[in-house]
Amino acid sequence: MAIIISHSALINDSTTDSQDGISYDALWETLLRKAEYPIDYVAQISECRIVERYPDGFLREAVFFGKDTVRERVTPRRDRWRIDFEVLDDPRFTAVINELDQDPEGRFRYTVSVVLSERSAKRITEVEGLLAETDAGVLETARQTAETLRKVTLDTTAA
Repeated sequence: MAIIISHSALINDSTTDSQDGISYDALWETLLRKAEYPIDYVAQISECRIVERYPDGFLREAVFFGKDTVRERVTPRRDRWRIDFEVLDDPRFTAVINELDQDPEGRFRYTVSVVLSERSAKRITEVEGLLAETDAGVLETARQTAETLRKVTLDTTAA
């Protein structure tokens, strides 16, 4: 059984941000920096290093919560506005996907999708409240990341 938890959050409001430097190219560069140097973007990551680079991405080791080292194969897909994180050795997740899109009003949106391992999917359906707790955590991650992407992108384009 596979469970995917996915949430989106708006990055900008087209009525106030259109002249502020929020663009797809600027957001993409920020999202790429987040993948390579996540410590400034993801509160749960205390350390991260790129172990190896490939023509289509890189392998990174990230330390979560100061103790859990997780290896991830990171594949940026600019043509699809997404970055895939294949989780190689974490018993809880098999993948994380970061995506950007834009609505007809010109607002950019960030979406994070978490693919749970079979073991986690089974556990999350058996333990009361765990699905709601995990879902709330992914929602909060989407909101915080969208806000950080907006702030860093605006700061970078203003510099």
